[in-house]
Amino acid sequence: MSEHDDALLLAALAGLVPDAEPAADARGRMRAALMAKVSKPAPTTHVLRADEGEWKPLLPGIHIKTLRIDREKGTQTTLWRVDPGARVPPHPHSHEEECLVIEGSIIQNGIEYLPGDYLLADAGEKHAPFDSPRGALFLIRGELVPDVSVLKRLG
Repeated sequence: MSEHDDALLLAALAGLVPDAEPAADARGRMRAALMAKVSKPAPTTHVLRADEGEWKPLLPGIHIKTLRIDREKGTQTTLWRVDPGARVPPHPHSHEEECLVIEGSIIQNGIEYLPGDYLLADAGEKHAPFDSPRGALFLIRGELVPDVSVLKRLG
């Protein structure tokens, strides 16, 4: 910035300064409002890197990694790695379930779903089995399964 620009900036800022100091009660309200804004914690982004977290066996040829659990809503977000030839057995849902195929493919009711395909199962729906002849990686957001042994008994 040039000296001329500095002078213009200072003149503009000077025009923002009131002629008289605000009353004590107004200063107190302004200070409280300002402190409330600056004391709020900044929004946080929770990150789980690809090499973090634990892949846990669920069924033969199927491992899951939990990304997020929301106990208040009774939901969880998980990654599922399915080996070639593995099957997810039929199972019911009390919540809606979202599935996004990331790699490979899955087959349900004779229809093959490929990377980028998104499936939404309504609450109360009973899934037909998922097969993965070539293997797959998919993201599931659905109901919180309190104990993976529930799904293991279905297999």
